[in-house]
Amino acid sequence: GANVAEYFDRGWCYAESSWASLTKRASFSLDLGRMRPDCEYDRPGLIFECTRGNGWRPPLLPPQFAAELEAKRVTEGEDRPVLQRLYEGAFHSQLGRATRLDCASLGWGDAEASQLAAVLASGAAPRLEQLDLSGNQVGDAGLAELSAALNAVPRLERVDLRANRIGDGGIKALSVALATDGTAPRLETLNLSSNMVSDEGLKVLAVALKKKQAAPSLKNLTVESKPSR
Repeated sequence: GANVAEYFDRGWCYAESSWASLTKRASFSLDLGRMRPDCEYDRPGLIFECTRGNGWRPPLLPPQFAAELEAKRVTEGEDRPVLQRLYEGAFHSQLGRATRLDCASLGWGDAEASQLAAVLASGAAPRLEQLDLSGNQVGDAGLAELSAALNAVPRLERVDLRANRIGDGGIKALSVALATDGTAPRLETLNLSSNMVSDEGLKVLAVALKKKQAAPSLKNLTVESKPSR
């Protein structure tokens, strides 16, 4: 019979949405249903309204996608392995050639940062050069996971983490990663401004970056300590 399930509960719709948003810039994935009838929008306002918290999330690893697909409704049972193969192909193809991931201002927290880190750590995005996670709610745990994945993205040149919830714990984890030989060899720009880092955290980062092998290409570092009260 006909598939009368809700849109994202349908196997094919869920799969198409999943692979279409693997590497798409957040500003190109809009939920127009979030528009308010009493508001007039300019382009930046429309993008902000229709992307923040709209369900756009980090890519799933193929086994994770397969697990979620089990809960979706498909008209024909044999569709599931077909969808799994299509997703896995799209996952490796799109992420394998991606040079930029724009994940700014999506309301992501540590859970989403951890999921993205798992994807990066898998080696799925070896050509990645730019990662923008600014304007989110990533904290220490999320940054620790991302830091551990840095060695799997050797071409990374720019990382924007400004305006998150990162404190000293996250900075210390990042410092350990950057001081590890072979990690982030091409990193040129790192933005950590507008977070929750203290002078102690900055000192730890400074000591790490003084090591010869630490981020040897780094030219632009933006960070400031949280004002004491």
